[in-house]
Amino acid sequence: MTTRRVLRCADLALLGIAFLALLSPGVGVAQTVTLKFGDIYAENHSNSKGDFKFAELVSQKTKGQVKIDVFVDSKLGNEREMAESVVAGSIDIVASGLSGIGRFIQPIHTLELPYIYRDLEHMNRVAEALAPDVDKILRRSGLRNLGFFYLGPRSIAGKRPIRSLEDMKGLRLRVPETPLYVGMARALGSTPTPVAFPEAYTSLQTGVVEAAEGGPDTLWSTKWYEPAKNISLTEHIWHFRYLAINEKSFQKLSSAQQQALQEAGKEASVYQLGLLKEFNKESLDKMRAAGATIVTIADTRPFAKALEKFNREYAEKLGPEAVALLEKAMSVK
Repeated sequence: MTTRRVLRCADLALLGIAFLALLSPGVGVAQTVTLKFGDIYAENHSNSKGDFKFAELVSQKTKGQVKIDVFVDSKLGNEREMAESVVAGSIDIVASGLSGIGRFIQPIHTLELPYIYRDLEHMNRVAEALAPDVDKILRRSGLRNLGFFYLGPRSIAGKRPIRSLEDMKGLRLRVPETPLYVGMARALGSTPTPVAFPEAYTSLQTGVVEAAEGGPDTLWSTKWYEPAKNISLTEHIWHFRYLAINEKSFQKLSSAQQQALQEAGKEASVYQLGLLKEFNKESLDKMRAAGATIVTIADTRPFAKALEKFNREYAEKLGPEAVALLEKAMSVK
């Protein structure tokens, strides 16, 4: 073989190696990672808009290397089902609260007790202060917290108005499928009726329940105000939901991609917080314009007083860690 032919064969071999390298995962051409993200809320809800903002930020920060497929409006199941799926790893990310991942993180339930936050800003400060504690607890179930989405203040949409604590007696109140809400409703004198979120509208429409509770954003986006036209502003709970990712899904990402998701989670939290303030006011105005009656309660202190014993006993039942978490939350100014 001539020297020229030897060199030509060597050149072809090098070209072949280079071509194969480009096709190899992680070398040359970046591989796109797709993560599945589920939420229960309708597309026009502030939480869902936070979901889509998170996906957009992740795409920007990873230059398209990580794609978040967002499924809202309970397309991947109800909150409990999606929570079970994210723990199992069949869904990568969820935005979820006590009815969902709360089943796996009992101590955090105390952060959703009624009348423990003064307002949205106070709740946000608590979320920031307790973020490391929340993440530590989530890790035990194989999850990692990327941020918080906010809800509230929860009030009551009912077939009759609530103007005082006396009006709560015997009220068939739809509550989320969690002991905290069942116990809260009972402590207020109502008859708690746990109903899955997607079934709440029909339950109101058919009279299975007389009322349901949720924040203005939720009451508007679900149209619960249609069968339950009296929106009584009890404002009993402000709370946050957790932007939780399956830890195995997180560990499949490069360190740069992991950082991008964490940054996107924090930024999406700030974005959704701003939206909630705007949406709450707009939602009340829209419901009023649609024929709902907004009932302002002159004094909610009797409601809070009726729940003091329940709050204390609920935290104690969950154990010392839950009590410590509640005390830490209450210490935030």
